[in-house]
Amino acid sequence: MTRFPIFLALFLLVQVVFANELATPGALWASFQANPDAFREKHRGTKINISGIVADTHISIYLTPVVSLVDKVGEEPKVICVLPNRSDASKLSNYKKGELVKMTGNFYAAREEKIVIKQCQAEGK
Repeated sequence: MTRFPIFLALFLLVQVVFANELATPGALWASFQANPDAFREKHRGTKINISGIVADTHISIYLTPVVSLVDKVGEEPKVICVLPNRSDASKLSNYKKGELVKMTGNFYAAREEKIVIKQCQAEGK
């Protein structure tokens, strides 16, 4: 009977570790391409922790600040991270092209051309 609390504690620890696992833009995109419906279902309503290289920053057509991430410099961005507020546009200057960043945000959409993560916050920014 004393084994159950230990098992439960280990199970919960594993869940926390894997829930906080860092994805890469390439891995997210490959997973989406392999099975778009399963990818959307898996990530619906979840936070995504991502580590990638800044490909560019820009203001979207919706006037939101965006950081595009890739695995390697020169790749076409397939994952974009939208900062929380339009007023965060001035923070885009904190992101340098070619810089490795770790960001956390809410999965928003996966479309033919890109994966969108909103409410993104970067570690140390």
